[in-house]
Amino acid sequence: MNTKGLLSFAMLAVLAGCQSGPIDVLYKEGSTRAERQQAYDQCFIQALREVPQNMVTEVSGGYSVPGFIDCNTDGNTTVCGEVGGYTTPVSSYSYDTNEKLRNRVINRCLTDKGFSTIERPICESRDERTAYALLPTQPNAAQIACVSGQSFDPN
Repeated sequence: MNTKGLLSFAMLAVLAGCQSGPIDVLYKEGSTRAERQQAYDQCFIQALREVPQNMVTEVSGGYSVPGFIDCNTDGNTTVCGEVGGYTTPVSSYSYDTNEKLRNRVINRCLTDKGFSTIERPICESRDERTAYALLPTQPNAAQIACVSGQSFDPN
């Protein structure tokens, strides 16, 4: 196989690997994409007001074990250096303690507006993804075999 063919095959393999399993899709029969986006945005903003972010940072590590100083004298010159010992750097990560509660508030709001979620695979072909993306309104859930992969979830 020539280099160009091998590169094409490798890129195709990488892209195929990017395809994930089924995803949750916001669903309401007859709704337009704009209506789904507007409903999600309204519920997300409402949830942020009701359950604001509460960012917490966890810190771990950051300790050191000292070594010892070893000095060597050669004539009039003394050279000292630390031997052994190590330092573990500080690591930290931040997370929002209210995220799960806020997601429940979003889901409850969407349910109140008549929306639900359905799980569908991402369409394999470009034509199938385009056909789904161009639907003016959502058909009956049984008629949706796959989706374009777009999601309203900002996470």
